[in-house]
Parts: sequence; C-alpha cells; structure tokens
Amino acid sequence: MRKYNLLLLFAILFMIGFNVQAKEVNHFVSKADSDVAIEDNYNASAAIAGDAVSVDGNVNGVSAAAGNKVSLNGTVDYGFFAGNQITMNGFVNKDVFIAGNLITTTEKANFERDVIAFGTDVELNGNFGRNVSIYANKVTIKNAAIGGNVKIYAESLVVSKDANINGTLYYPEDIKSAISKDATIIKIEKTPAIQVENDESYFTTLSAKIWSFLRLALVFAAVALFFPNLFNNINEKYKEFKFSEGIEVFTKGLVVFILVPLIAIILCLTMIGIPLGIILGIIYGIALYLTTIFTAYLIGYKIWQKVFNKEAHILLFGLIGLFVLLILELIPGVRIAVSIISVLVGLGLIFELFKNTKVN
Repeated sequence: MRKYNLLLLFAILFMIGFNVQAKEVNHFVSKADSDVAIEDNYNASAAIAGDAVSVDGNVNGVSAAAGNKVSLNGTVDYGFFAGNQITMNGFVNKDVFIAGNLITTTEKANFERDVIAFGTDVELNGNFGRNVSIYANKVTIKNAAIGGNVKIYAESLVVSKDANINGTLYYPEDIKSAISKDATIIKIEKTPAIQVENDESYFTTLSAKIWSFLRLALVFAAVALFFPNLFNNINEKYKEFKFSEGIEVFTKGLVVFILVPLIAIILCLTMIGIPLGIILGIIYGIALYLTTIFTAYLIGYKIWQKVFNKEAHILLFGLIGLFVLLILELIPGVRIAVSIISVLVGLGLIFELFKNTKVN
C-alpha cells in the first residue's frame, strides 16, 4: 500500500495560490495536484505538493516541496523537501533541509553549502560544498565528495571506499559502523553515545519529533488559512523586535500560564462558575497546544527578515520556525529549555493577539 501520510499532512500546507502558466514569475507561487512539477524559471520562492512532486526548473528563491515521491532535478537557491521517498538529482546553490523516509542524493547532485537531513534511510552521493548533518536510522555514504565536516546521529553508518570527506567525520560511539579503510577521511572523531532519558533509542525520539513537526505543520496551515490576520498582526507588531519586547512577551506568558488554570479551578469550585471554568480550561488547553505554532512563526519571520529582508508567504515563515524548533528539541542539553521558552513565549503572543482583537 502506498504511503500517503506525509502527503495528507502537507497537502493543505501548500494549496493556497493559483496554478501559474507564465514562463517566469516574480512573486510567491504554490501548486497542488496529484502529479505536479516546476519546469520553468521562477524569480521567486515556490511551494508545491502532490503524490509525485518534481522540481525540474530553476527557482531563484526558496523551494518547498512535499509529497509521496519528491525529486529535485533542477536548480534552487534554498531547499525544503519533505516526503516518503526523496531523490536529489539537481543543484542547491545555498542551504537545504530534507525530511523523509527514504532519502537519496545521486552522483549528479550538487550542494554548494550546508545540508541537514532527517530520515529513516539516508544515502549520500554527489558533491557537498560544506557541512553535512544527518539524523537518521541508517546512513550510507557512497560516492560522495564532502568539503566540510559530517555529523552523524544514527544507529547505523556505512562509509564506502569511494567516499571523500575533506573534514571531520563525527559519529556516536555506540553506532554500528562499517567504514572502509580505503575511504578518504581527514579525521574521525567519536561523540558520546546517543541516549534519551528513558533509555529509548535516539531514532525513536527522532521519529516522534518528526511526526510532531508534521502534525504541527498541518495545524499551522489550517490556522493560517482561516485566520491569516493573526500572523499578519505579529508581523506588524514585531517588525522591529527588541530584546526587551521578548522579555515582556515571555513574562506575560508566564503570568497567563500560572493564573489561567488557577482562575479555572476557582470558578469550578463555585456552583455558578462551573461551566465558565470548564470552558476556560478547554481554551487554555488549546492555547497550550498552539503555543509552539506561534513561537515558531515569530522565529521564522525574524530569521527570514534578517537573512532575506523581503516579502514572502506566511506559510514559509511558519515552516522555517517549526524546523528550527525541531532541530533545537533534538539537542538533549537544551531540549527542556526550548520547550519551556516555546510555551511561555507562545502564550504571551496569543494573549497579546486576542487582547488587541477588536470585536465588532
């Protein structure tokens, strides 16, 4: 049976927009269909989703693609690819993020800068200009020429004789490794064993985080579709974001986190206030779940603003922020702190948004 999990989660994410017939466009575009491909030149960012998805043209911006089968055969500046089976045959001029089940970069693939990949089975071929970071169950490095360091977080690692790593290969000391003695590697360094607090495998934690990311991406897409003004208000309010504003949002979130459940409990202790207390508790629970979405959106918006400083679709901001949080939450030393900050900042943002909402 064909795997449609990732397709179902991402289909809504990229369905906003119209099919573009022109040979060249200068604004954000998105396409969604059973089989969809980008074949022309785009002087803008683009997002596509479908069963079979292919980027065959040139995207002078960020290219986001999601589906059951995803392939890159053309050239993009920045790439974000998610799917069940991902094949990279083309060129990425800058950085690329890849998340999927089976990920393969062929000998034709060329990545000018950094590559970050999350998957079950990852196979590397082709040219890599700088650093490569892989989070997976199994990693195979075959005919790959890598100009920087390679960081592996996996249960199994195979390095063939044709691999050329012009930097340091980092991998956990408890990994199952088979490294050919004929492979060209400047330096090999083992890192501490990958373990989580309850002794589950790192891959189990990785899989859970990836699916959490996909679920949050779907919820974010739905909220952005029906309530886009919420995120537009964030853009307006925090266009010039200062550290003092960050502390203020965090503090407000902490106050809401403590006071709202106390008020709900007090209301439930009174006969007349039970319904209101229950409603407040339900709203509080929904708000807690949505905190990651709003925190991620603010992070993505500020990153885009600092790096690119140009207009883009709100969906792109949310995806970038969610991906950043996913990476941070995979780091054991900062996982708890990231979760706490994400919840409290998100609560502060939600409080500010609804406090300033005008009811006609």
